[in-house]
Amino acid sequence: MPTHHPGAFVHHNNVDNTNVPWALTTHLLSLDHEQFLRATRHPFLAKAANGTIPRDLVASWLANDRVYILGYISTISDLLSLVRKGLKTNQAPGIEPDIETRLVAWLEDGLRNGEREVRFFQEVAEIYKLDIPQSPLPQNIKVEGLQLYERVFANVAAQQPHALIPWLEGAVLLWATEKCYYEAWSWARRQDAQSSPRTFDNDQDGGAMRREFIPNWSNRDFMMFVEQLERILNEGVSQAVGRDDARWLEVKTRADAVWKAVVDAEERFWPDVAVLRYT
Repeated sequence: MPTHHPGAFVHHNNVDNTNVPWALTTHLLSLDHEQFLRATRHPFLAKAANGTIPRDLVASWLANDRVYILGYISTISDLLSLVRKGLKTNQAPGIEPDIETRLVAWLEDGLRNGEREVRFFQEVAEIYKLDIPQSPLPQNIKVEGLQLYERVFANVAAQQPHALIPWLEGAVLLWATEKCYYEAWSWARRQDAQSSPRTFDNDQDGGAMRREFIPNWSNRDFMMFVEQLERILNEGVSQAVGRDDARWLEVKTRADAVWKAVVDAEERFWPDVAVLRYT
């Protein structure tokens, strides 16, 4: 299972940590682990790490990713509006911020990051001469994974907030997408590290993948950003559920559906390439 930090919790002997409220993300990562590996160790990533993806395919992938990031930004904006409504206005100084306050801070950072990514995509496209189709993206260029992501974003946006953890689906959606992306590009980076000599001169995309995209989503700052939301999510669920089995069952049912939808979308997001062997 991928290394992750499910938040602050005390280890309990003889407890299945894939089925406890204080480690929701551990539970999610235990669901269909083989599919998660397929989604995060795709042959497209292996070719990206070797610099063997042609410019036109990189441009097509980037066009799809740009549409995805706009949906991500919209989800963050919707969730920010929802969570801000329930914020406690006066917190005593010196007291650790509550879950919702921490979530708002993360979402505000996420919104800035998403907007930066849109600019980053355009800058890389210009530098590496990637001919990205303009928005709106024609339906025949959209990969199946993007269409699935659009459906997930729309479904979460259309839901009426639940009384129990109204922000759950939105937070799980955002964490799941970020977790998949971090694991995918970190795996790609490890494949890149095995390449020798270290040069971009012969990369078919001019180095866009290995010089720009792989480092962007596999660095320590991104890892910490993902883990910060992971802690908020786990601690928030733990506080809301406590030892109530019925509440825990409800949370799992709601979170499982979002997680499954994201992994389905992620697995189908990567463009088809020649099958490669990898370890």
